[in-house]
Amino acid sequence: MTTQRPNLFKYGRKELSQDAMICWLLDWANKCYADVSPALHEAGQNFAKALFGKHHNRPGPESICRVELEMQASSIDVLAWINGKYALLIEDKTDSNEHSGQLERYHALVLNGELSVGEEDGENFFPIFLKTGNISRAKKCFIENAENEEGKKLTPPYRVFEREDFLNVLKGCNLGASEILSDFFDHLSEREKRSGSWKDKSLVDDWSGDAWGGFYRSLEEKIDPGNAKDMDWNYIPNQAGGFWGLWWYFHTVAEDCLYLQTEQEKLCFKISVGDSTKRSERRQHWHERIMQTGESLGLPIGKPARFGSGTHMTVAVLKEDWRKPDGEGRLDLGKTVGVLEQAERVVKEAVRPPA
Repeated sequence: MTTQRPNLFKYGRKELSQDAMICWLLDWANKCYADVSPALHEAGQNFAKALFGKHHNRPGPESICRVELEMQASSIDVLAWINGKYALLIEDKTDSNEHSGQLERYHALVLNGELSVGEEDGENFFPIFLKTGNISRAKKCFIENAENEEGKKLTPPYRVFEREDFLNVLKGCNLGASEILSDFFDHLSEREKRSGSWKDKSLVDDWSGDAWGGFYRSLEEKIDPGNAKDMDWNYIPNQAGGFWGLWWYFHTVAEDCLYLQTEQEKLCFKISVGDSTKRSERRQHWHERIMQTGESLGLPIGKPARFGSGTHMTVAVLKEDWRKPDGEGRLDLGKTVGVLEQAERVVKEAVRPPA
């Protein structure tokens, strides 16, 4: 029996550790290291080319000879200057998301600020949002269409470099050339495996955050293939310990907004009411409406354990786990999507004006 050796990235899981890994690998792309380790030099070159390649139809450097790196320059995670001409801005994330207008701010710093590439059109500027945790389609779309304070789309735009992209680069490398490289590949591979583990787990098992994220990613194309329902998902912290939630199917009626939200095993019918003086009245109205509609359509809907009083409130819940099992207790994706489609029909009928 082979004993698996310790993995460095089991302990270096923070974004600063990943920043260091990114810089270490890009540094190997320098021509001066070609004879030190041809395999690692090739790995660094392939990584840099893959980052440039995310900007489709934009010419990057024909060859990569010199790489100069800065970490946390003006809070930018990684800034790589290639051949003294091209700027790779890398905003690096593991599980967190962009926040506080950082994408626009860093973009401006490199395009025409203190870290400027020295050109207004950004021809040699390549912004990258690198994410090794799971990312929703909605967040990826938001990042690649980010705007500045004036509401104008960032040009050039950020491009998202995902875990799968990183794995594809590393799969083509000689992992035996370095335990660091091998450890990072194993670390990302394990996250990829956990993200697909929902396919093999029983519904009564505990699902990890990666499993929920991977499951929600799969659902995006099943219940919203045209990206028309403003669907998104993420981890939602709260005083009760938090949950992995998926929300979609928004319908606005007067000043109210109805939508669906899963809170892991629980499927909720939610409303959003901005006017605090009307929340109790609107909550009761939509509770009764959803309950009546659910009964007429044969979906077992009940009252939530407690009614909230905030802007976003649960007015009804499905009485059972919305995930449906197959014959062996694992998730049946087709049946599960069918339940969500039934819930959509309830919302659609509930908001329909009386004849």
